[in-house]
Amino acid sequence: MGDLGGSNFVGSRGIFDWDIKATQPAIGAGIALHMGGVSLATNFLVTRLAGNDAYSNQEFHEDRNLSVRTDLVEADLLLEYRPWSRNKGFNRFYLYSGIGAIYYQPKAEYQGDWYKLRELGTEGQFLENGSGPYNDLSIVIPYGIGYKFRLAKSTSLILDLGFRKTFTDYLDDVSTVYADPNLVGNEKGDIARELSNRSLTSKAISDKRGNPDKTDSYHVLSIKFEYIFGGKSGDGCYYNRNPPKTRSTRINQRRMFLK
Repeated sequence: MGDLGGSNFVGSRGIFDWDIKATQPAIGAGIALHMGGVSLATNFLVTRLAGNDAYSNQEFHEDRNLSVRTDLVEADLLLEYRPWSRNKGFNRFYLYSGIGAIYYQPKAEYQGDWYKLRELGTEGQFLENGSGPYNDLSIVIPYGIGYKFRLAKSTSLILDLGFRKTFTDYLDDVSTVYADPNLVGNEKGDIARELSNRSLTSKAISDKRGNPDKTDSYHVLSIKFEYIFGGKSGDGCYYNRNPPKTRSTRINQRRMFLK
């Protein structure tokens, strides 16, 4: 969910900016401590994000003609909460949020080779009055919802939809305006000049290249396998237990037994 591709406007609009063509695989692992209705969890994720103006039908995007792939590593500390843990039919739903950090490396392809864009300063970051290179680390706020399907005594299959709010606008190396390509080239070479402006029409210095008012984000749809160490899948957590019986249910059961 960045400045490249997406819906028919400049900049990101969150989940409404989703490009199915840009969807990439991810792999991860984690460990959690279940404590009744809550769990404290860690999460480690490796993925590759992508964005391409060719995926949009908006004239501005097609003319800008930029694309990116971003290698990303994420590590989180999460709190899972099961608000309906004692309600039959909903006890396996959970919500979660937390805090984490990401390392990201945007790259672009040019004449068959891939180049790290941060080092090239495509928006004039390395020029005399430039802002300097953007950080390759960012804080991330993960949050989402999931559902756990019990497979056996100690195993579950989990469907999880997670969102990631970041505090950078450079996951796709695009944020502000066009710099002077000649100055960029003089500072960082011909490749930097070519990748700073790939527009199909001429652009003036300071023309809009991205939207700095909205930071980039991404989301992850996961299928997870969970194994419970040292006990059954119901031990220490409610999501795989049957909801406790109410007092009226217990009384009726006793009456049926006495009959």
